[in-house]
Amino acid sequence: MNDERQREDAEWLLKDAAILCARHGAGRPEPFNVFTVLRSESDEVNLHSRFLAALLDHRKPGEERRANLDDFIKQFVPERLHDFASNCAKVERERDRIDILITNDRGQALAIENKIYAGDGNQQLKRYHKELARQYKDIHILYLTIDGHKPSQQSVVDLRVEEEYTLISYEGILPWLERCRERACDEPELREVVAQYLRLIEKLTGKESELMEELKKLLRDDNNLLLAHQLAEALPYAKAALMHKMWERIKSVLEEHSFTDLVEGEEYSDISEDRIRNAIVGKRGRSFGLYYGQEPTILGVEAAAGYGFIVVVYCKNKEKYHEIRDRLAKLESKIGRGEGPANGCPWWCALRRAGTGLQPDDIKILVDEEEREKLTEDIAKSAVKKLKEIRKEFPTANS
Repeated sequence: MNDERQREDAEWLLKDAAILCARHGAGRPEPFNVFTVLRSESDEVNLHSRFLAALLDHRKPGEERRANLDDFIKQFVPERLHDFASNCAKVERERDRIDILITNDRGQALAIENKIYAGDGNQQLKRYHKELARQYKDIHILYLTIDGHKPSQQSVVDLRVEEEYTLISYEGILPWLERCRERACDEPELREVVAQYLRLIEKLTGKESELMEELKKLLRDDNNLLLAHQLAEALPYAKAALMHKMWERIKSVLEEHSFTDLVEGEEYSDISEDRIRNAIVGKRGRSFGLYYGQEPTILGVEAAAGYGFIVVVYCKNKEKYHEIRDRLAKLESKIGRGEGPANGCPWWCALRRAGTGLQPDDIKILVDEEEREKLTEDIAKSAVKKLKEIRKEFPTANS
């Protein structure tokens, strides 16, 4: 009887939440946003770094001063660099692999390392700091993330927070972006684009809205908070069940295209609901997929947190790793540019950033059967094509 009562209470909670969402228009088509049309909303390099660099470099027609850059320096850069000579500054993207680099002819340098969901490379910030120190006398790194979290210890090594690098967040730059929009009052095109970017950042950071306030109030009533906790515990199970269907279909497409016949050795795959659920909640790693071959080279397609669906080449054999990485690099004109190497992975490339079920937008795809099937077919066929290209151009990978 108690279980029946809890089920009924949970149903009423969901109905009340659905009414609130409908009242506030949640779930309706979002207003047009040029950023999400052209790029994935989590694209660090080609969306966020590119647009932020453009804002920082912006001058109004006929003006020498970069007002956005001056404002940014005043708000986020340590006081010792408040005299940063911005009038002669150069704003560059992807110079020396740094997301945004701002330098001037007085020997000052500001580096912005931009992280949405990706992790840090080995000694990444340490290497940037060391390289900049060879060229400039006064340097500082800004580590920009969604929530302002710290970089990994293996990235910073012995760098000191605040003295050599500063933590900033996307939520923290919202007031600066609002001021950028206000400064563009006489530039309507720029004003509207900044407004669209603001909406995107508010969405990414989960900034509280009137709807969130009402949902919080709903959860504080009676025992709704406990019921919501129980529903939240069930969420990974529901996600995993839908994703399991996707991966079973991807596996079928690989078999239909006889990819498994081209790869000698056994299958190292685990796409069970348990494995997928553990990845969703961060247990036993945050990736899973289908892998085929034998040592030293394993080919596969996987879902990786922060990267979406990717095709991978794995090599755990340290003696063969560099040889295989170099051979694959020479073939990139035929098989496509890789985005590796990474630990144990000399080459990998992204198929689709969205749809892994780890972000709210992914859930929208998962619960829409038509969209889910469309994504599944797209991923499966893209994976088959890429894996066959690798196998064709690299036939002795397992020799």
